[in-house]
Amino acid sequence: MKYLTLITMVFCLCGCSTINYYEPEQMVGVKQMVKDKRIITDSGLEDRAYVVGINKAEVGGLLKIQAEIWNSTSSFQTVLYKFEWFDGQGMLVTEEPWQTLIMEGKEPRMIQSVAPSPNAKDFRLKLLENDR
Repeated sequence: MKYLTLITMVFCLCGCSTINYYEPEQMVGVKQMVKDKRIITDSGLEDRAYVVGINKAEVGGLLKIQAEIWNSTSSFQTVLYKFEWFDGQGMLVTEEPWQTLIMEGKEPRMIQSVAPSPNAKDFRLKLLENDR
């Protein structure tokens, strides 16, 4: 009886880490995916977390970027990221501070940023392994 209770508790605890996602078969919103890559990734991170895709839109005259990051491992990963914004001539407009992204195993996460001004016409996304 003691072993049966222990086994039941182990199975219950293991089942708590699963997350189910439900979304419509046909999405209403149409993504405008960015075709070129403006992503700089830490070499230690490449096998664990990577960018699946980048979507861009314009919001009130400002460029908005949304990136989907995928944790390819089965364990939690902590990633640092930041966006850099550039004007039409390629000059740096501003650089955001590093932000922390905590990702569950085998799960996607979305990160996003909005350009700081209408002068920002382009971006770069940097991802860094957080092993601190």
